Amino acid sequence: MREVLLHGGTDEAFNRSVAFARRLAESFGARLHVLYTVDEPLGAGWTSEMSAERMPELHQAVEAEARERLAPFISGEEQERLGVRIALRNGPPGKELVRYAESHDIDLVVLQARPDDGEPTRLAREILERSRCALLVLR
Repeated sequence: MREVLLHGGTDEAFNRSVAFARRLAESFGARLHVLYTVDEPLGAGWTSEMSAERMPELHQAVEAEARERLAPFISGEEQERLGVRIALRNGPPGKELVRYAESHDIDLVVLQARPDDGEPTRLAREILERSRCALLVLR
């Protein structure tokens, strides 16, 4: 196992899964990828007036914020040592997770389950049906 992918989030369930994914990646000597997905950019507060030229700037800002959010669980030094990669994709989460997993030769996808949320089940089913990698759903 060389590449582990964690679906990004901002809630307490994600915080728990970061610690688990970090230990897992560390024990295998694997690189940890954290993929944030935005299904509808306009619904997430992005404006339709944003030009295409500014998208790299936005992605850099999102990555910097994600690294800060990870810092309490994986220090900057540890992020460097583990080769943590942070990515942002626009589109349906299941489709983007599968696409990212395939294009980066991901061995294991880690999803966090939230109480009373059917999303991890839908994502898990899509990954199992459309990808060749292993899947771990944390409850």
